[in-house]
Amino acid sequence: MKKAIVLILIIAVALLASCSKSDSKAEAQTAAQSQASTVQFTVDTQAMNVQSQASTAQSAAQEQAATAQTTAQTQAATAQSAQAAVTAPQELKPATIKVWYSISGTNGQFFESQVQAFMAKYPNIKVELTYTGSYADSATKISAAKLAGNSPDIAITSASQLYTGEDGNFSMETDVLDPDFNVDDIRPGILEYANYRGQLAAVPFSISTQVIYYNKDLAAKAGYDLEANPPRTWEEFLEVAKAIQSASSKGTYGFDTSDAKWLVKNMLYQNGNEIVRMDADGNVTPVFADESGIEVARFWARLVDEKVMAKSQHDNAENKFLSGKLVFIAATSNRIAKWAESVQFNIGAIEMPYFKEQKVALGGSTATIMTTDPVRHAASWALLKFLLNTENQTAYALTTGYLPIRESSLDIPQVQTYMQESDLYSTAIKQLDYSTAYVHFGEMGSMDTQLTWALDDIENGTDPKRAFQDAQEQLLEDLK
Repeated sequence: MKKAIVLILIIAVALLASCSKSDSKAEAQTAAQSQASTVQFTVDTQAMNVQSQASTAQSAAQEQAATAQTTAQTQAATAQSAQAAVTAPQELKPATIKVWYSISGTNGQFFESQVQAFMAKYPNIKVELTYTGSYADSATKISAAKLAGNSPDIAITSASQLYTGEDGNFSMETDVLDPDFNVDDIRPGILEYANYRGQLAAVPFSISTQVIYYNKDLAAKAGYDLEANPPRTWEEFLEVAKAIQSASSKGTYGFDTSDAKWLVKNMLYQNGNEIVRMDADGNVTPVFADESGIEVARFWARLVDEKVMAKSQHDNAENKFLSGKLVFIAATSNRIAKWAESVQFNIGAIEMPYFKEQKVALGGSTATIMTTDPVRHAASWALLKFLLNTENQTAYALTTGYLPIRESSLDIPQVQTYMQESDLYSTAIKQLDYSTAYVHFGEMGSMDTQLTWALDDIENGTDPKRAFQDAQEQLLEDLK
């Protein structure tokens, strides 16, 4: 009898779990009450069939039936709560929300036009936009506003999840369950980029990878067809860069990057290094000075020692590349739309070389909802949901050079055509197949600073092992 009752309870819970996914609060309540009644009726029937059994068995049956009824009521309440958390567009109350963002130039103008389209669709929601400058400037302004109790409702910038995750605000984990958002459509790895210490605290927004762009004219002059035969490993790449550099005019370098800390993270992952390790409790331990990390540091030193890369000139790397004085550059994929039309030479792109394994670290910005006011939160989520639907997010990606975050975007004819016509864009898209999201944590800014300083020290003669160990020891101090 007990096995029968347990089976009944399992069926009841399964039915209630299905009920919790209902689009209607009323349907969830009705189904839960009906299922609870079914459980009670079935248990009563069982009790009648076993009246000859001991009274203790009857008591057990009644107790389990009562438990099932309580479970049914709890499931119904959960369904109601979940439905209330996801407010339908027609239920949005009038609200004014403040959005701070780090999207500049023509990209920023396109973003603003999409927000205007949102307000036209939802006239009861007013959005006040504030451009906060670079990622670094935005971090300063948002942190100051947070301390003053005057945070924006939405922040769209690099690592925006830090501003909510540090406070234990993971409401985004509930928001993305909204069926209209279709979280399962987000490409693998990209959603994790919005995590804070392993929990979702934002949503991906302007996503990019580093791409290895190159001057096709310089490569052709040196006899290289990199579309047909690109270098696969960093060792192969180094030899190709040196060969093309030697065939180019004086003052031309073989390689550089506009973001050294991002590139070295790519290299570390490729060499089997986790950069930081996070335990089950969210505690972070840096490991980039392990032997696999030191190997990367030594290769970085070779780039300078073998005179392929100029030391301490990363801030000028893009200018050198655009002026024809740099063969290869590792730069963000959002340069694709800009450079494809503005450079004075033929530009190409290859997938990033690797050490042991093909991997690229994602970059770009995320969007987080900072307000705790229910009305403004609902309005804020409605805006993000609008901006990140397949149609709007794809249009944003194609216009700005950032990458589609949704699988469904790849089925859109315009995306397929663009990938066929642009080897730059198709290369960036391919890299998403093996992209990875690095761990975001509160002291991540300190780690980036330490890595930047360590790489500069290496370029200027410091022993690579010593430079990485010093950087790791300093980060350990900051983590205390």
